Amino acid sequence: MDPILKHHYTTLAEGKGVKNEDGTMSTVYTYQVDIDGVPTLIPGLWDGKIVEDEEVAKEKAVASGIKWPTAKSHEELRAYDKELHKDMKPMKPEEARKLLDVVKAGKRDYIK
Repeated sequence: MDPILKHHYTTLAEGKGVKNEDGTMSTVYTYQVDIDGVPTLIPGLWDGKIVEDEEVAKEKAVASGIKWPTAKSHEELRAYDKELHKDMKPMKPEEARKLLDVVKAGKRDYIK
């Protein structure tokens, strides 16, 4: 499973999404940053809070040890991000936990 999608479902499973003013829920809040000169897509939502400072979000992403999605250009990465968001399904925490358990067991490695 893509690590951004996994972050989305983990945030849901832990009940740590951020409710926006318009009633929607943020679970990832992606940033595009350069890590070692490579365009990289990282989450900006950590521990139930949107990290407003992109550099702090970058530090958290690097410290996580997770291999976040990369691309040759930021344009390509933005297109990938838009596609990922289409796969981010809203669900209750218990549903997200079950889905992550299925993925962890190797029974389903992607979400569509």
